[in-house]
Amino acid sequence: MSVSRRTLLLAGGTAATLLPLGGILPAAQAATPSAAGATPAATPIPDPIPVTGTWTLTSDGGQKATAGRRGPALALSEQQLAAKGTYAARVTPQSSSAVGALVFRAALDGSTGYAVALDPGRARIRLYDLTGGDTLATAPLPGARTARPYDLKVAVDGPELTVHVDGKRLLHTEDHRHDTGSVGLLAQGGTVTFGPPSVSAVTTNLTGWTTSGGTWTATPLGWRADPSQGTTTRAVTATQAYDTALQADLLLHDTPAIAELLVRTDEAATRGYGVQVDPGHNRLRLYRIDGNVTLGTYTTTIKADAVYRLRVEAEGTELRVHWQTNFLSPDGYSPVITAQDSTHTTGRLAVRASAGAVSFENIAAADLVTSVQGWTARSGTWTPDLRGIRGENGLRTAPFTDGDLVARADITPAGTSSSAGLVLRASANGSGGYEARLEAGRNAVVLLDRSSGARLASASGSVRRIASGGTYRVEARATGRTIEVYVDGVRALKTRVSRTTAATVGTTAAHGASYFQNVEVRGTADYFTEPYRPTYHYSQLSGSTSDPNGLVHYDGEYHLFHQDQGRWAHAVSTDLVHWQALPIALPWNEYGNCWSGSAIVDADDTSGLFDGGSGLIAYYTSYHPDKPGGNASMRIAYSKDKGRSWQWHGGSAPIIQNPGGPDAGWTFRDPKVIRDEAHDQWLMVVSGGDHVRFFTSTDLLTWTQASSFGYGDWVTPGVWECPDFFPLRVDGDENRVKWVLTLSTGAVRATNGSAAQYFTGDWNGTSFSPDQSAGATLRADSGRDYYAAMSYYGLVDGRRVWLGWMSNWDYPFSAPTGAWNGQLSIPRELTLTDTADGVRLAQRPIPELSALRTSTTTRKDLSVSPESANPLAGVTGIAYEIEAEITLGTATEIGFKLRADDDQHTTVGYDAEANQLFVDRSEAGLSDFTQYFAGRTTAAMKPASGRVTLRVYVDSSSVEAFGADGQAAVTSLIFPSPAADSMAFYTKGGTAHIESLTVHRLEGTYRLVDQVKPLVATPTGGEFRSDLGNLTITPAGRWSTDSAGRTGTFDQDSNAISARTATDLDLTTLVRLGGPDQDTGGALSLLWRASSDGTDAYCLNIDPDLRVIRLVAKANGYFDDGAALARVPALVRRGTTYPVRILAQGDRIQVFLNGEQIINVTDTTYTNGHIGLNVFGGRAAYQDTYAKEL
Repeated sequence: MSVSRRTLLLAGGTAATLLPLGGILPAAQAATPSAAGATPAATPIPDPIPVTGTWTLTSDGGQKATAGRRGPALALSEQQLAAKGTYAARVTPQSSSAVGALVFRAALDGSTGYAVALDPGRARIRLYDLTGGDTLATAPLPGARTARPYDLKVAVDGPELTVHVDGKRLLHTEDHRHDTGSVGLLAQGGTVTFGPPSVSAVTTNLTGWTTSGGTWTATPLGWRADPSQGTTTRAVTATQAYDTALQADLLLHDTPAIAELLVRTDEAATRGYGVQVDPGHNRLRLYRIDGNVTLGTYTTTIKADAVYRLRVEAEGTELRVHWQTNFLSPDGYSPVITAQDSTHTTGRLAVRASAGAVSFENIAAADLVTSVQGWTARSGTWTPDLRGIRGENGLRTAPFTDGDLVARADITPAGTSSSAGLVLRASANGSGGYEARLEAGRNAVVLLDRSSGARLASASGSVRRIASGGTYRVEARATGRTIEVYVDGVRALKTRVSRTTAATVGTTAAHGASYFQNVEVRGTADYFTEPYRPTYHYSQLSGSTSDPNGLVHYDGEYHLFHQDQGRWAHAVSTDLVHWQALPIALPWNEYGNCWSGSAIVDADDTSGLFDGGSGLIAYYTSYHPDKPGGNASMRIAYSKDKGRSWQWHGGSAPIIQNPGGPDAGWTFRDPKVIRDEAHDQWLMVVSGGDHVRFFTSTDLLTWTQASSFGYGDWVTPGVWECPDFFPLRVDGDENRVKWVLTLSTGAVRATNGSAAQYFTGDWNGTSFSPDQSAGATLRADSGRDYYAAMSYYGLVDGRRVWLGWMSNWDYPFSAPTGAWNGQLSIPRELTLTDTADGVRLAQRPIPELSALRTSTTTRKDLSVSPESANPLAGVTGIAYEIEAEITLGTATEIGFKLRADDDQHTTVGYDAEANQLFVDRSEAGLSDFTQYFAGRTTAAMKPASGRVTLRVYVDSSSVEAFGADGQAAVTSLIFPSPAADSMAFYTKGGTAHIESLTVHRLEGTYRLVDQVKPLVATPTGGEFRSDLGNLTITPAGRWSTDSAGRTGTFDQDSNAISARTATDLDLTTLVRLGGPDQDTGGALSLLWRASSDGTDAYCLNIDPDLRVIRLVAKANGYFDDGAALARVPALVRRGTTYPVRILAQGDRIQVFLNGEQIINVTDTTYTNGHIGLNVFGGRAAYQDTYAKEL
């Protein structure tokens, strides 16, 4: 099982540690309540970077802009303003023609977003849309005159936009076009000076807050509630919900303080349900507010000035409370209180505090997961829900002007007559266009012309009935005058239409309620066209792709399941090449996460689960985050409808318990089940860390351990994971069958992070006898990036096809790809062949891939020396297949330089002296996101009669090289520029002869346009204000200067060490974690009295995922949390700038955050050394960094 434990269990401001029903809670956005309260604590923003015009930093930290006749002067910061918040600056237009504006929710290039402009010359203030210049609202500007400073502030609350000038509200309007984006500054018609801009924020994804009782202060460390003496203070949102989850991180500032989360409440918080966090009684209390009826309690130690995560879920009549007290080893997966109450079914969400001050951070409710901005409820009722968003008898739209698009959603009709669908190519007000609709009452899929009401096409459910309660992946593709509709991964409709233009997309529900989740809409130019997005390899539109799971062929379909953060994602295909995504098949459940496993076809109802028919059974690793080591066990889910829906089997009892018992943490995972025909039994192999265990069954439900293999001398570097076990004929001889046991091992340097290994041998029905001796290992693929490979169950004609996850445990989820992460290899057909060294595994790309060939270039009978012209000159591509047969002659090396331009290339070649196939990505493009990426990888390979045969598959971000008819294989990720598309054939040391060389261009299996977007240009013009001098990067990492100052990005520890050394010092800086993308994480450390490489140092560590600030004495690159010199729980968050000061004098160390002392300790571990900056596991930035020696 190769899901990142840290990625899975720690998600900073999101709810990933708690059981999500209907999906992980969305990351909350920066917000400031609209109601009156205390003055928000202003937070500085990263420098706005000039996009156009002339900009100069002023002495007070502001900006001076001059706009000429050619257009406005625009500068943008990486600071984001999303659902709710305030953005302010002092603006001084210097002439009667000059106009100064604050820009917010803007695109990185300023092409979209809002601006609010001060125009003294016209004595007005104007709020307008950057996209088309549309005026949204104007108002007179009191006391307008040139060179006068104005305090300008904009507040956003969802679509509500409010503008204040000099403390007076002058504008208020509602607009839905832009939900999130950068803030910035803009000048027109002359010179404008801006004071230092600032943001004040609370993190939440809820809108319409009203507060009462006491004060509420937006601070960089949470939304602080200070109740008036003897009163309760509350903040109630306008958001209403039926089934919901509400979560917040809490810090109680006073021992008597009580914090509460409320659900299904009213505007005055006088009814509904509440959960109290009560340190005075050391308990959580779930109660019905009206009547003050206790529904359940949980006794636990609760301390002031500690951070906790509280979550309450309301689903039907059931209420559940989750409580997390540990962020380093997260707990809180299982509810600590469960109760039943039917009094209230819907209401608002709220937070409360009484008897003392409480800070709330990341107040998040379950909601729709979507990247589409600007949703507007046009009619009906739309409420966030555990299942996404609940729509009842209405329409909800969002701006979308691309007529050629792909829209998809997971839709659940709730009632027996419910209809629900996706709207596309509608007008600006949501009328017209087309609707791809599911009709539960009619078992129908319909394409509707919304202008005429005509049913343009219809069909019944092709895989299963369209019925209430079922969740269906609906995908509509509109290209030109053609619309196709896919349901359950199968094309249901295709028809011609007349309208090709668009202004909005939408969701619609009729005849009752329906639920929508994972709504994604992309223009065809943005659909699978990102710079590193595979052309023909499998990847998800968004999300994390890792271990292949449950590969099975059933009733004409190939099923591909794979890991996505402890869940089984799902796709289907009819050819192993073109895949249609389906909803998550196995989500997190009450027994834990669904880690890796396998699936089989129960064709004869051996299990008794299918009422005499057939179906699919999935065997998965159940990992419970609250239990020691996850207490991994084997569990079952089964499907009666071709994998479109799944039922859990066995209740609380797993089919195979952890070998150490119900509370043990033994390594035990990744079950692979196959049919052992020779012994008339079912066979399961399970990883045990340094061994595998074999189990057998006759009914697929009851399993008995038969034997184990491994331990002792058989142990190899790295943990044994993801085993597969299957018989193969040797060279096709049915009388000579060997069993193959494959393993993936990681993560250790001895195997360059990961390794794909195998054994051959015999199986007698109870035990495995290997052909190899103890300590000997064979490589299935010698590349860095082939892991967790699994073979298909149920293929016809005895084929054995497998595919793997293209990554490595040195950098498993670190690829610089953005919203999508991870891809799978091409499918490969496995055979066994006899060689001089024994029986060996061979793998060849499946023949189905040849259908992707679109054009072919051939070279034959050519002698090539080091001085020869490039025989592939002029041949270009980013996705292609090479077939080559080369006579080595006198050459000592032959090969290809692929995905090449003047600055980068990947070399795939053969070293005739070492008898090795190799892939060298030392100059292949981007590699500084991790430490061990660049370099050369080899596989042993002998020529045949002086000739080598090579077959190479190249894609946007991968190379798969096969030699000697598949006996050698090397798989490598690469990250070249999309423009790097040339190729060359070369020789070294002598002349080689090309017998045949063919390059097949391969068409894409996902893209609807033949284009790839260029890499996003890095903003230029930033500066790092510091006296640290030159910084030396160690051991690796990408450090640059941008909007936020000196910025480090790396997947592990990266240090930027100054040559300066100091004994006593006063170190001041602004620090910032994460990036413009809210999903970018990271921790940071300030280093002083450090060794030259930063491995020994005093270290001030700030980690928003762990909600802590730690002072440690790091030694040999590591520190023990338990040995920290000081540990300060804090609601630090991503995307916020914090002023930090470190005062080190003698043995005394003091730390100040936001101007307040948080640490004061003494220690003598280090007395002198270097000053340094650090990033860990993401992105961190430093600005205005100065060290004064004392």
